[in-house]
Amino acid sequence: MSEKVNKEFWLGQLFTLLATVVGVYLAANSGFEKAIEFENLQHQRDVYHVQQSLLGEMQVNTERLQSWVDEFDKEPQSNSMSMQPDKYQLDTFFWNAAQEGSAIFEMPHQYVSGISDFYQRAEYLRSQLLSGNPFEAPKASEKLRQLTTETRIQLLKNIQQHITEQKQQLQKTGLI
Repeated sequence: MSEKVNKEFWLGQLFTLLATVVGVYLAANSGFEKAIEFENLQHQRDVYHVQQSLLGEMQVNTERLQSWVDEFDKEPQSNSMSMQPDKYQLDTFFWNAAQEGSAIFEMPHQYVSGISDFYQRAEYLRSQLLSGNPFEAPKASEKLRQLTTETRIQLLKNIQQHITEQKQQLQKTGLI
């Protein structure tokens, strides 16, 4: 009788041990998957905020460029903008910061290329506008006006739509 009880006892202990190991494994695996899923959602939220900030910076910069062009066009012959070049600077904090992280690469490449092109062209035309050159400054003014219009109509509109789609996806998860 004791031999039979002994076998049943050890068999019960073996099943208990096996069930415990399998249960712990399944719980750990499920927890790990949820942690990875949560980390991915947090990353998507961070990317959304970086891109939203970059869009805001771009909108402010197009408004600034437009106001500089308007100021120049009021009196192109007696333009004194070249005397105060530090007054006419673009904000590039988020653009520069975005380049240091991976969030910018989460944005479709055509938008990143468009933003980069905008900053390069805007800076070049800004320097021509502020040069005081009576031949180049009016041309730069017209090109800056065209650049801001194109950027608002095409690039910023598309980026805004992309960010709105991201926001909707994040709202479904409850992170925004």
